[in-house]
Amino acid sequence: MEAQRSELLRQLPLHGWRVESVEDNLDWWADEVWLVESEWSPVGSQAYVTFMVDPMAGPGRRKGEAVWAVSASLTKPLSRLSAETEFTLSLGQGWKERLPDFFRHLSVLREPKA
Repeated sequence: MEAQRSELLRQLPLHGWRVESVEDNLDWWADEVWLVESEWSPVGSQAYVTFMVDPMAGPGRRKGEAVWAVSASLTKPLSRLSAETEFTLSLGQGWKERLPDFFRHLSVLREPKA
């Protein structure tokens, strides 16, 4: 997961985002939640990036282990099921090829809602 996390951190500014805060004292299903803020218009728009833990991971899981996907949403997910209904990028094989889709979705979240 460290390579994927580092790549997301590297690419966020390239797509007009910065990490505002990181929350990592969470329920078992979420390893980490980033509150990201837009530096592009509309400046200040916010979204959440959630690193989700594999439901099959055992109770001895350490931080950063068994993270299977990352989701992007307008609101902070309150449960594993709500996180999985948002745009989800699997961090398994081929994740780098799907990364542009993740940032396209994040960009849509920045747009003002009518």
